[in-house]
Amino acid sequence: VGLWSIRNRKARDEVFLGLTPGLTPAAGAAKVGKRRGKVNVTVAFQPPKGALPGEIGTLTDATADSVDISATIVDLAVRGYLVMTALPNGGHQLTRSERKLKELEDYEKQLMVDIFKAGKTVTLDQLGHKRYAGTQSRARDNLYKRVISYKWFHDDPQKARKSALKLGISLTVAGLVGSLLVGMVTGWGFILLPVALFGVGLIFLAPRFGTRTAQGSAVLAQARGFELYLRTAEKEQLRFEEGVDIFSRYLPYAMIFGIVDRWTKLFAKLGNEGSYQVDTSWYQGMDLYHSTGMFYASLNSFSYDFSRSLSHATLAAKAAQMAQAAQSSSSGSSGDSGFSGGGGFSGG
Repeated sequence: VGLWSIRNRKARDEVFLGLTPGLTPAAGAAKVGKRRGKVNVTVAFQPPKGALPGEIGTLTDATADSVDISATIVDLAVRGYLVMTALPNGGHQLTRSERKLKELEDYEKQLMVDIFKAGKTVTLDQLGHKRYAGTQSRARDNLYKRVISYKWFHDDPQKARKSALKLGISLTVAGLVGSLLVGMVTGWGFILLPVALFGVGLIFLAPRFGTRTAQGSAVLAQARGFELYLRTAEKEQLRFEEGVDIFSRYLPYAMIFGIVDRWTKLFAKLGNEGSYQVDTSWYQGMDLYHSTGMFYASLNSFSYDFSRSLSHATLAAKAAQMAQAAQSSSSGSSGDSGFSGGGGFSGG
């Protein structure tokens, strides 16, 4: 009963009752209730208005992960703030453009500043240096803050999951240890087993903590509708926009939905037929039309290598801190030993 009650309050999203999924009412015009069952979505030909790829990725799975950060980088490149270059050895180079950052969101500005702190050009291998430690974790934290500021979640989903997991582990350990001790003393140890079982149930329920508000559920339905469009649209069904390269514009969204392969093949086919030409000036060193598979593989490897390099930077910084601490401890012990030898001073 306790787990069922917690699930209803902490692990179920809110929705606007009586409205088509994806619609948002005027303030106070619709009741809010808990979501029941699977939500049916309709095709949307554009992403939710004003929502950027990394934000949608965080909303979709309630997790700000490396794909969301990589999609943000690609989106910044598409919008002209940097140029990505695929290197012959398989790596990537990022070059900052002259475009000012004042129009970017705060978390995008911080990410640009963190990446280009050592200069206007950086390779993914160089991002593994300890000076870039904290870049990835800071980007994730800022994405969580961003989606919370939109009121898409009741609270930080990451913190909610961690708190539930810690409580579940604590109850499990306490229940098992208490059951063992009480059993040894009175033989009635099974009385505390429900506490351990409750803790185990909470551990399994923890990944579902961090629920969306009704507003967040509405935007999620819109995002799912847009995903359906990217996932199923054939060349005859594409909605082209005047002056907008929809291939590049929607590619970061395809990244967070895991359908980059399909999206690149679709537009490579259109280009080879001569019916549509994409602008990939933001991504140099790769040709979409003559090496479609390589274009997809290179872009896919960028996401992995970018995350790996920043993880290495964090490990390098921790290793440097440990080495410095060990060196300080060693020099401190040596100094203490030399001073204690002066027994005459202490005797005086």
